Formats: sequence, structure tokens, C-alpha cells
Amino acid sequence: MSLKKVNKYNGISAKKILVILLIVFFLFLLSLSLLRKELPQGNPLKVLADDYTEYELPSENQKIIFPQAHWPHRGFRHEWWYLTANLSTASGQRFATQWTLFRTAINDQHWYFAHAALADTTVHLAEFRDGREEFGNVELINFPFTALIDDWSWRSSAQLLPAQLTYGSAKYGLAGGMAGDSDLPLTNWQVNLFLSDANPFYLQGVNGFSKKHASKDIASYYYSQPFISVKGDLLWQGERSSVTGTAWFDREWGSKMLAPEQQGWDWFSLRLNKDRALMIYRIRSEGNDFLYGSLMDSGGDIKILAAEDIRLKTQTRLQEHYPQSFTLEVKPLGINLMINIINDQQVMRFGIEYFEGMVTFSGSHEGDGFVEMTGYH
Repeated sequence: MSLKKVNKYNGISAKKILVILLIVFFLFLLSLSLLRKELPQGNPLKVLADDYTEYELPSENQKIIFPQAHWPHRGFRHEWWYLTANLSTASGQRFATQWTLFRTAINDQHWYFAHAALADTTVHLAEFRDGREEFGNVELINFPFTALIDDWSWRSSAQLLPAQLTYGSAKYGLAGGMAGDSDLPLTNWQVNLFLSDANPFYLQGVNGFSKKHASKDIASYYYSQPFISVKGDLLWQGERSSVTGTAWFDREWGSKMLAPEQQGWDWFSLRLNKDRALMIYRIRSEGNDFLYGSLMDSGGDIKILAAEDIRLKTQTRLQEHYPQSFTLEVKPLGINLMINIINDQQVMRFGIEYFEGMVTFSGSHEGDGFVEMTGYH
């Protein structure tokens, strides 16, 4: 069948067919590459332990400079722009949402993947976008910062914030509403958020140089902003609602992610109150786990915690092998928390599986936040 006939009968352009063939061919080559590596059975996360010597490595001597830090860093193997938000409606209904844009390099080719999800306390819905700038469906603009992938968009009026962020499974109309809301199935969802300006950005680790292993050269550049006020609207199960809340933004880039003996990680973003935010992560290992923590306040101060002061323990587990609850103690700060997963359906299954979802905590402090868990198999 000629391309002209395909266009006539199926509504598919020759350009789209070429893009599809290129993607299929790329995935085929990637699958062959992974097979050759003979990855350990049971944990696909092990692909992140590969050593990519052709890319730049983070250095403790290199300062993070803004606004350039927000821009793509294509000399490194991977990077991401990552936002989570705890939201609520005027009636008190609670939601959790995630938006992440990833870039990964394969030789000199750069692929972008976007993951997004919206959940209430019982239901979790997620979507995926991917592409390349050469295909015309991805665009990154440095100033004002803009990140577009298909119909999803982060549009800032300045360096990064404030910004308008739109994503979901349903198309968002130019007039500001979801086109054909009444005709959409209940599994369609949409998030449209206005992110307030927020300063400063908090440099994790040593001035933004964030180690991921006690002795090996595994590190990233890493900064956060956990105090972003949010307002907007969402489409959920056929109904549109206005929401408000607080978002947490993380930015990382580097070229190595895990050592061969490291199994995965548990990452927590917890708002102790409106002016204090606690970030803890544990990289689980066959040997000694790697622990990191920081306490940020809205005035701009960040305190890096000593690893020996962090006591994180897994309590009960979910049916799908992920933990259901944790205890966390940071004794010098008087922090002693019980952390609970709210919705056990918050699993992302786009390539490498991971859990990303809302938590609540009680004890010395009460509040909400997010947890990300990987490598549980």
C-alpha cells in the first residue's frame, strides 16, 4: 500500500509513519543492547548502574549558576525536572499529583519522557509522553523557561517560576477549559496549575553537589524548592474542581545513578509545617544503605543532616511488595514520625516501575507529603 493510500484511508501522514518506524527501530536496538548486558533477573533498575564514561560527571568544585541551572544540560547522561503537589478542593477532597520531564542520552541522541499522575485517596490515573526535539513534539526554551512535550506544557513568564503547568489524558482547550468535558470517559483526567514565584532554590548536598554513594563517584547536581503555592483546576471522574495546595520542585542532572550493589531508593518530601520542609532519601544496598537528609525553612536556610542521625525503618508492606508505612527519627531535631501511604495504587508503570504517591505522617509533627520508592521486586 502506498503512503498516499495510507493517508487517504487511515489519516496517517508519511511524517508520522516515519517517526513511528524510527521509534520502533530505536526500541528494538535498545532491547538488544539490554539483552547483551545480561542484566540481573528481578530488578530492571539495575540498568541504571551502567557506567557511561563518555558523559560529563558532576564535580564538587563546580558551582550551580542560576538561571542556567534550569536549562537542559545535554553533556550529562540524564536529567529531570520534577514536581509533586498535595492539593485539596474547597470541600476538603484531597488529591496528589506528579509531573516529571526526563531527558536521557543515547550516544549523541536525546530522548525526552514525561510522566504524570493524578490520584485521590483510592484511585490513581497516570499518563506518559515521549519524543525528541528533532521530531517536533518536544521544545525546550531557556528564557522564559518553557518545556513542551506533545500537549503537555510548562510555561514560565520568567526564569522558571511563576509558571502555568498543564498535563493529563484529556486535551486542554485554548479557551482555558477541557474540550468536550461531558463527552469524556471517567478515566480521562486533566490538571491545570498556576505555580507561584518562590525563592530561593535550596542546594542539596555540598552547594548542590549531591553524593549517592559513600565511596564511589556517583553523584548529581541537585536543588529543590518545597514552598511553591499552587492554585488551579482539575478534571476528575467527569467533574471539574478548583484546587489549592503546595508543590515541591526538584531538579537533578548527572551521568551515574546507582552502584551495582545498590538496589533502589526511598525518597520522602515532608512538610512539617508551612515554613519547614524535610527531605530524606535512602539508597538501599546489599551492603550499607546510603542516607541523606536536609531541613529547609521558608526563609531560605537549609540544614544538611548527618547520616548517622537519620533512623528510617520500614514497617508494614503493601500487597504489591512496596512498603505501606515507615518510622523516621531525626533525634537532634526532635523529629519522630510514623509515615503512612494513603493510596496503595500509586504505582507508575512506564518502563522502570516505581511508586510515587501521597503520604501523611503523625508523631512529633503532623502533615502530608510524597514518597517515591524504586527497586522493590
